Amino acid sequence: MRVTNRAMTNTYLSDVQKSLQSINKLNTQLNTGKQINKVSDNPYEAIKILNMQNEINDVERYNYNCDEITGWLDSTDDALDKIGNISSEIKVLLTSISGSYGEDEIKAIKSEINEKVKQIGEALNTTYAGRFIFGGSNTDEAPVEIFENADGIVELRLKAGANEDKLKAEISDGIGIDYNLTASQVTDNLKGLNTINNILVELGNNPVDKDRVQELNSELGDYMNHVLNNRSAIGARSNTVSNVKSSNDENILRLKGVYSDMQDVDWAEKYIELTSAQMVYNSSMQVGAKMIQPTLLDYLG
Repeated sequence: MRVTNRAMTNTYLSDVQKSLQSINKLNTQLNTGKQINKVSDNPYEAIKILNMQNEINDVERYNYNCDEITGWLDSTDDALDKIGNISSEIKVLLTSISGSYGEDEIKAIKSEINEKVKQIGEALNTTYAGRFIFGGSNTDEAPVEIFENADGIVELRLKAGANEDKLKAEISDGIGIDYNLTASQVTDNLKGLNTINNILVELGNNPVDKDRVQELNSELGDYMNHVLNNRSAIGARSNTVSNVKSSNDENILRLKGVYSDMQDVDWAEKYIELTSAQMVYNSSMQVGAKMIQPTLLDYLG
């Protein structure tokens, strides 16, 4: 078979191009640290790597939800703690009222309780990241109105915009959680608000029915127990989120290990391959210079 200079030149140039492509691919792998930089490098492995990356992204998104929910639950627990402590202080003041207390003493207690009721209202309007935590799904509006009468006495009112909707989020594959309490839940279906409001109303009467005040004091104790029960529920949810997040962290480490095995470059191996490819390229250039007529090489140059 006759081999022409043209055929030999085409074959030579094709081989040189392949050598350059191999060098370019190895350079890219070493520069990026990745085995596969485009799907055409290895379609089968590329799809596996993309699926693995998506799975890692999903678990990281779940962990982002866990962090957000943990912050929300911590704010909820702090608010409930504040409500419980203030209610306890009100209870101490009511317990101190005795038959010997006159109008001035009771007026002073009423004034102090009035300020504490304002603080309970502020706690019920607690926000997290600019969102009202007890408003149900209506997180843009304060759920409780702190209404002040003409005589300065405070009354807490649940706004119409506050609802019973639950805020939900996924914290792992197939695992979702309700992470909010509503104002109605926190106030025991408004029983707590009514008790607090009635305390101020009763202390404003003249004369004050001290037996009725102690009845309200007992109701306040029941409400404090309700607040504690809510704190226990929040604590249980926090533990659930924390455990799931720990499991997610372990899963992320495992997935990233698999991803690294599939995608990360073996630097020593790739450097040796690059050195070999460069050696082959240089050798081919030297051989080509001897095989092809100098006039043709001059033309190609």
